[in-house]
Amino acid sequence: MGFYLHHKSWKAIEDELKDSDTVIVPLGALEAHGIHKPVGTCYLLAESVSRDIGEKTGIPVTPTIPFGVSDAYKNFPGTITVSSKALTNYMEDVCGSLVRSGFKKIVFFSAHGGNNLSVLRELSVKLRKNHKALCVVLHLWGLVPKLAPQGFWEPGFLLGHGGEPSTSVMLHLYPDLVDMSEAAWRPLKQLMEGFESTTYGTHWFKGIPLSIPLLAEEVTDSSAQSDPTVASKEKGKILYNRLIDYLLEFLNAFKKLEPSLS
Repeated sequence: MGFYLHHKSWKAIEDELKDSDTVIVPLGALEAHGIHKPVGTCYLLAESVSRDIGEKTGIPVTPTIPFGVSDAYKNFPGTITVSSKALTNYMEDVCGSLVRSGFKKIVFFSAHGGNNLSVLRELSVKLRKNHKALCVVLHLWGLVPKLAPQGFWEPGFLLGHGGEPSTSVMLHLYPDLVDMSEAAWRPLKQLMEGFESTTYGTHWFKGIPLSIPLLAEEVTDSSAQSDPTVASKEKGKILYNRLIDYLLEFLNAFKKLEPSLS
């Protein structure tokens, strides 16, 4: 019968809940990720990770939520963004249904960062308060560089949206969707005197990063904010496998917890 929730009957789900109350909810986004990569980069990572983890653990996996809060990239064609309010309302209904079914431990696999994460964290608190559910918010792209071997990139190399590590991982997972002939590094536009912009939202002043939100196109014509030219399929395989290994260890520990923590 497999691990996908939408492949099971309601009776099968009811029976399985007697043994496990954990469910994985993957979330992606459709937004510009450089000229060389598809707008579905976040969606595809969430889909791939949840599939591979579901196959290895048997933990039920819901369909991937395709859209996220991608306001900063909304002027790049193909970006589909929803408001934080819309995502909050939608996810409250989704998770309310899961809790009503009997799932008490919810694992959010969010490939997209940004406001997706704040929405999910606030929702996790609400689910804890109202339903005693235990939720975890995992930012998949955020985990990847933390799990990389020491010295994996050159000292001082800037990781970021549209560049690394996403280009290497996509070369490993979906090489036919990556056009490295279009991969190029164009330094970010520096619009504010006395500041160094390293992303559309992060700008350094006297060695301290500050949050000054801009639109992505104000600092980059390609939407990329890191050098994709150093990427390789081999690097992507290492990074992806380390991510999967970590998530397997985490879920083995998480699913043993009682939602009440008592």
